[in-house]
Amino acid sequence: MTKRSEPITKNRGRNPGERGHWMLEGALIMMVVTVVFVGILDIGLMLFRISFLGERVRSGARYAAVHSYNPTAIQNYVVYNNPTAPTGATTGLFGLTRAMVSVNRYDVGTPSDRIEISISNYPLAFFSPYIARTFTSRNFRASVAVESLGSTD
Repeated sequence: MTKRSEPITKNRGRNPGERGHWMLEGALIMMVVTVVFVGILDIGLMLFRISFLGERVRSGARYAAVHSYNPTAIQNYVVYNNPTAPTGATTGLFGLTRAMVSVNRYDVGTPSDRIEISISNYPLAFFSPYIARTFTSRNFRASVAVESLGSTD
């Protein structure tokens, strides 16, 4: 009598309780990969927004240095990249509002005449687990000497 061979689809050295373990391992690895990926996106978004705020303050300071002193126009330039606000607009670039931008002029009429632009209370939102909340950014400030010499531009 010859012994009958077993079918090829048999468990091949696995214990019966190990069926589906690859799905569990894959799910655990994907969870870790997803958390790391979202964390990298959060860090990138934070760096982008910090760079954006610094650029907006410097851009507003350059505008203020070469144009007549008009705090509303300077705020609009920082928020909307235009000295006049679009009709009906309440927020500007990336959620920036005029309430977050302050414009001050110091030592008017003296050689140290300067304008200071600052952005404060800008919200930075994170989506990563464990820090999924909104933080308030630090203040961004730029000060520049007045060079307009009375231009009416």
